[in-house]
Amino acid sequence: MTTSLPIRANERVPGWDGTPLALDIQVPPRDIWPVPTVITRTPYGRSGHLAEGAGWRSRGFAYVVQDVRGRYDSDGTWQPYHNERGDGAALADWILKQPWSDGRLVTYGGSYAGHTAWAMAAERPEAVRAVISMGPSMALGRTKFERSGILRLAEHAAWWLERADGRTSRDGLTALMFHECPELLDHLPVMELADRLGARLPGWAQVIENGPDHRVEGPDTAELERLPAAALHIGGWYDLLVDEVLEHFHHAGSALTPRPSRALVIGPWGHDLAYAPGTRIGDREHGPQGRIDLGALQVDWLRQVLGGSGQGSSKTRVFTIGAGQWRNGKSWPPRTVEAVWHAHPDGALAPEPAAGGGETRFRYDPAHPYPSRQPGVDRSPLAARRDAVRFTGAALKAPVTVAGSPVVVLDAASSAAHTDWIVRWNEITADGRWLELAHGAVDTRHAQGVGPYAIELTPVDVTVPAGSRLQLEVTSSDFPRLARSLGSGEDRYRGTVCAVAEQSVRTRPVDGTRLILPRTAPEETTP
Repeated sequence: MTTSLPIRANERVPGWDGTPLALDIQVPPRDIWPVPTVITRTPYGRSGHLAEGAGWRSRGFAYVVQDVRGRYDSDGTWQPYHNERGDGAALADWILKQPWSDGRLVTYGGSYAGHTAWAMAAERPEAVRAVISMGPSMALGRTKFERSGILRLAEHAAWWLERADGRTSRDGLTALMFHECPELLDHLPVMELADRLGARLPGWAQVIENGPDHRVEGPDTAELERLPAAALHIGGWYDLLVDEVLEHFHHAGSALTPRPSRALVIGPWGHDLAYAPGTRIGDREHGPQGRIDLGALQVDWLRQVLGGSGQGSSKTRVFTIGAGQWRNGKSWPPRTVEAVWHAHPDGALAPEPAAGGGETRFRYDPAHPYPSRQPGVDRSPLAARRDAVRFTGAALKAPVTVAGSPVVVLDAASSAAHTDWIVRWNEITADGRWLELAHGAVDTRHAQGVGPYAIELTPVDVTVPAGSRLQLEVTSSDFPRLARSLGSGEDRYRGTVCAVAEQSVRTRPVDGTRLILPRTAPEETTP
């Protein structure tokens, strides 16, 4: 490398098997060498990180960004979530031999690059001192399927269409295809959808065949718990990968004493985090207080952990939606108490159990499934649909703050041998908007027993203000976000025959359908 220049682009470094992999290097002035190195390995094109690299370089760090095997300028063939551990280790070993490297590596990335960051940390734990992990996508089985095991159909279609089975991304193709054919995902069987998506996608069906439990390279939970690297975990409440952020925050380094330093930041953001423009998600405005300078935060944290200050510390900074403020602490969720809201036969939702039992019915027609809405978008236009059961509370007299993962205990039955139950906790605002707060699902084909079903919802940190109402909504589809159950007994991915199912939700005085909220203790509601 020519040391008089701060940037060296289009270098080649061998992967684990000798395959040449392309990278760009930025280093600070020679007079401060050796320095720590921040590393990103990405399938989305390293040229998008030039400005980012200049920012790290200006702050005294070396920055290396590499195209993963088979993408953009790197040789070989890309198989998502294969070869990342070996190729990451090979890059780490090469960096450690460079005159500008002081032997301290920092892996850095979001989404797929979050996976490569953790993969390198697992392969070279003695050299990787810190991980900056932003909404990591850790495996196809974890990202393309919900915790219920149901395929995230729209996400899988959009990502595979633009990113997979190719050397470069096909940016904009998803929007174009769905503009031309809005009902594209209606086609059955699901396994044949790749033939209709407008691109040659030989790997589409294999992801579905492998299913939600397929994991290639890890690190798995046990390995994650033994990693000695400090870690900064960053996520957004509107990102489908926020579960992954929280799981890594709770597990990384937990088997070690003392535990490595860790920090958690979750804001009112989608997958692009605070880098996205604006402060609105759908129909919910979060205000300027929802934006923070993530770059400055990352640099400050990294200097602290590499400098040895705050060793073994745990810090959290989590945005409370609805309150418009940040909750600071040492862990998340904070201390909570269980608050139960019971479904009543008349459609009410109340802290008091129902006086008597009842049953509310609806028809589920897979040919006309209950539709999905984008995160944060007002759901009130769906109020007229009859293929849902809703239980709604009275206007709140005082704010309710919830932090953690709510649970719905659902007492329900279906005429179909197998069905899906989609449950959603909504806020009905004083001005009439229906805003989703959390959701969950169960596929009865894989559930234990015949119910009641305990369905864990997505994690939240939210304050519902006085004047709003709480609502529990129960449906049997969320399409096309989730692949629908066909109701006929046929496999949802291979079948073509749909059948209408008669669904019923039961309410009881004791142990009936209910919403369980982890409500914060009074002293925890104000950060």
